[in-house]
Amino acid sequence: MQNLERPLARAGIISQDQEDAWFALLCAHETVTTRIDAVLMERHRLSFAAAEILCRLKDREPQPVRALASQLVSVSPTRASRLVQDLIDAGYLQRGADQADGRISLISFTDEGRRYTDEVGATFEEAVQKYFTGPLDDEDIAAITRIWGKLQAAGG
Repeated sequence: MQNLERPLARAGIISQDQEDAWFALLCAHETVTTRIDAVLMERHRLSFAAAEILCRLKDREPQPVRALASQLVSVSPTRASRLVQDLIDAGYLQRGADQADGRISLISFTDEGRRYTDEVGATFEEAVQKYFTGPLDDEDIAAITRIWGKLQAAGG
């Protein structure tokens, strides 16, 4: 974990430990995604965000662009639409119309895109194992999952 410097003055709403935990969460996210992004770029010339689109679409195609974009955690829906278009231009995805509502654009894989996604998916899983699940034990993984559930339930 990166060195977390303490602020000079505190408002007193949260404890120092709570603040440290918050910044540790942000640092962990940044560190792990940056490492995975570097592996994906090196092996496939593909960003973490583009890989997330391929992984989210796999096993759930076709999907409306908006539905797919709403599932992503690494980019905004606007950026996701641009990445989808880049993946279409690269020949990995294709756009089609929803038969029930022609105004809705559905995204699915091309044959080349399906093969490419299998390769990217293997690299992604390998990197997640190396940089996330590998250094953690089962209790750590369970704690993260439990914590995410609590944060999700806090809503807002």
